[in-house]
Amino acid sequence: MSFELRPYQRQFIDDVAYEFQQGKTRVCGVAPCGAGKTIMTGWMSRGTALAGRRVVFMVHRQELIDQTSATFTAMGIRHGIIAAGAPHEYDIPVQVASVQTLTHRLDKMPRPDFLICDECHHIVANTYQKIINHWNPNVLGVTATPERIGGKGLGDVFQSLVIGPSVSELIGWGNLSPYDYFAPPNKFKPDEVRVKFGEYVKSDLLTQVDDADVIGDIVKNYQRLAAGKRAICYCINRAHSEHIARMFNAAGIPAMHIDGETHKAIRSQAINDFRNGKIKILSNAELLGEGFDVPKMEAVILARPTASLTLYIQQAMRAMRPDPDNPDKRAVIIDHVGNVFRHGMPDDDREWSLETKKKKQNRTMAIKTCPQCYTALLSTVKTCPQCGYVFQAAQERSIKEADGNLLKIDAVKRKTKRQEVGKARTVAELENIAINRGYSMRWVSRMADIKHIARNGAMING
Repeated sequence: MSFELRPYQRQFIDDVAYEFQQGKTRVCGVAPCGAGKTIMTGWMSRGTALAGRRVVFMVHRQELIDQTSATFTAMGIRHGIIAAGAPHEYDIPVQVASVQTLTHRLDKMPRPDFLICDECHHIVANTYQKIINHWNPNVLGVTATPERIGGKGLGDVFQSLVIGPSVSELIGWGNLSPYDYFAPPNKFKPDEVRVKFGEYVKSDLLTQVDDADVIGDIVKNYQRLAAGKRAICYCINRAHSEHIARMFNAAGIPAMHIDGETHKAIRSQAINDFRNGKIKILSNAELLGEGFDVPKMEAVILARPTASLTLYIQQAMRAMRPDPDNPDKRAVIIDHVGNVFRHGMPDDDREWSLETKKKKQNRTMAIKTCPQCYTALLSTVKTCPQCGYVFQAAQERSIKEADGNLLKIDAVKRKTKRQEVGKARTVAELENIAINRGYSMRWVSRMADIKHIARNGAMING
């Protein structure tokens, strides 16, 4: 099978290469779910091997090893696998490795020149740091969300940030499916739940969202909004996930629960049954988020509240992979826990940085829900595009008041950042912005071209 890189993928690879050419040794590349991070890093891995150097691509779950290995094989990249039960083939220049297995074989393997870390928002964990500190190679981390739980940045590991395309751009180019977002009424009250280490305490969540009435609504809304579609349901823990799977099965909808403790053979069979449509609902806890790729999946059910933007993005966008057999696919996201009101829509423009974000107060985003069909909409929308419901003036006034509060916290920050770039008149000013935000210097070149700033610093026709 031949692979041809898309223009944005070539740009991303060039930008990463530029950073290493400038002497950086720790680079973080940001690209949304569905941008083809495995293909781009596979391309870089092959180039490294052809140059006579060694590369290790490390992931943290067995499913990701299997998917990465399948992609590398399709790309014609000969590689070894470092995982429990896999043969030792350390002579092969490209290795796909389990982080957990890798930590126990550091002294047995040749040192790689290039270490690629998939889902690198995990990179501050002790296992990852042990690997990096032992070999001290050039490191590329790739992720859709370059921050840790609680909004902590990755600046203590990485030296620069390479920004890929946005979600909205990928949808516009056809590389991600468009989506409809529904947020039915829910009983979750975040102010009544404790937060530890940047995430909600699970025991507190269960008291609010694991009862028959709530789960009954999950089944009913699936039947109303996504009937017959393959959907992943994200749950709080095993008991919650099993409860939801039982309720779906009782309604005659084939469903199964899996989690990290499910036997590997059973888990693999369940995923295969989901891929071929035998199972309609795959209910899980802490499992089918990062890197899980089923293009024929058309829906996601969010039954687990999260305070983590990273987790939200990974889960909400999981059904947005385009399906070659269904070019008109529209993903359906059913949010039963109001995550959209905490984190915004999946394709919102977001300002990424290596810095740690300031702690946020509990607040809601500028999103409203159509009372007739439950579609989640921007607060400025006056007519629901799904059902034609017209929002009343009184509602608009209350929304505007909510917007006013939000603008003071969030939108003004984004506007200020855009204005900062808009006011830049010289390459030096753009360079200062890039340095302060941790952006690649290639960003400066692109912005200078967009703004028609000559390399001598003068603005052309400006």
